[in-house]
Amino acid sequence: MTHEYTILIGGLVLPGDGRPACTAIAWAIDTVLALGSDPDVLAISRGDSLVVELNGCVVVPLAEGEALEVGGAANLAVLAAGARAGVGAVVARFQRGLVTEGALPGLDHDAVNDGGRQRGQGPGA
Repeated sequence: MTHEYTILIGGLVLPGDGRPACTAIAWAIDTVLALGSDPDVLAISRGDSLVVELNGCVVVPLAEGEALEVGGAANLAVLAAGARAGVGAVVARFQRGLVTEGALPGLDHDAVNDGGRQRGQGPGA
């Protein structure tokens, strides 16, 4: 069995809706599976996930008024490191877990958009 998760670590995840900030997020297909510390989120993988080091980039909900939450849609934007609360250069956008704009170093976007059937080249893949 493969988990085919996409995991972003080493960033600043601002889930919105008053939820506390964390450093990592994981999703499968179009649903957020985990938000938390890097070790906690990496723990849901069995080594077959697409893992990307964010190097301080900021993850926010894709639209104002939305929140990132476990069981919710994987609609998010990745902003350049140092950005806060949705203000900053957009590095990549994900709509329902699929890359719709931009790129993240080390992430095989074709693998994400194919539902993870191809394996990525990032650490932990």
